[in-house]
Amino acid sequence: MPQYFSRLLAGPSSDERLQETDFWHDRELSLFSCPNDDAGQALTAIVFKISRNPKDLLTHLRRIYFCYDRRLSEQLYAALLDLVIVLDGKGNSISRRMIQASQSQLHGQQYQDLLKTKGPEPVGNRYSLFSKGMLGRRELVRSIQQTETQHDYLALANDFIEYSQLEQAMDVLETGINFHHDRPDLQMALLELYKSTKNRERFQINRQRFSDSGIVLDGEWLELANYFEGQAS
Repeated sequence: MPQYFSRLLAGPSSDERLQETDFWHDRELSLFSCPNDDAGQALTAIVFKISRNPKDLLTHLRRIYFCYDRRLSEQLYAALLDLVIVLDGKGNSISRRMIQASQSQLHGQQYQDLLKTKGPEPVGNRYSLFSKGMLGRRELVRSIQQTETQHDYLALANDFIEYSQLEQAMDVLETGINFHHDRPDLQMALLELYKSTKNRERFQINRQRFSDSGIVLDGEWLELANYFEGQAS
């Protein structure tokens, strides 16, 4: 098995790797009646799901892993680029982790282009869904804000929690709150993770960041702040 999870996730055991492989497998591919060894049809099915719902983050991650696992380097670059475009500057920790885990199968310039945070958008290839020439960034973001489903972030975070990947779960929830200012379920799930991991520093950083962004924070944020102050005294 490729050492993808050792780069992306924190030291899984052999049993956990088997579970994680199942996690990255998209069970809905069976609806397309494509055999397991037909990589082209399976990838087409994944890409089709993303084209219908660009903010389905779990399918984005499965697309990236699928391309990495089968050493489809150009398709992998396109999958990573599409994730970066969809996140639109948010969730940088998620996209950066995926890019770094995929470095061995990217050309040097591709890797650098994907990681850069300033300048023009990286050039896509024929496998890219959302790079320039297909949809402009503003048009894409406006479209996905109108059509997105709201359960993806919490479902993806719960998947990461199930496999004890708590840092990744916090990444997802923090990104979700950026997109969905009015979803208390995302805030509550994130606060529970901050408290259970005793991650006072991350809590303080993001509390300030959300406030500076104009996001209205539930009263539980103040309660957790007082909790951490009591723990420090």
